[in-house]
Amino acid sequence: MKPKVAYHSLYNLASTSSKRDDSMAEVGLQTSLVGLVISIAGTLLLFLHTTNKYHSSIQDIGSIAVGYLGLILLGVSVSVTGVALLLSVDPD
Repeated sequence: MKPKVAYHSLYNLASTSSKRDDSMAEVGLQTSLVGLVISIAGTLLLFLHTTNKYHSSIQDIGSIAVGYLGLILLGVSVSVTGVALLLSVDPD
């Protein structure tokens, strides 16, 4: 009788792992999409800021551009985290 209980608990563990893999894949996909949106927003803000006549004539454009590039890199790192979550899912 004892091995049957052990088998049943292993079956529950396997089904829980499958549910966890599905949720990890969903979180990974959502994280990648959020990172993509952050990167696109940073790129558009940088483009709009540097093509505007008033803002492009400001002497301190370098520090402003570095801020936008930081936003773009934040989006890239969030996307890479999402891809890592997707890759951590067991394909079985």
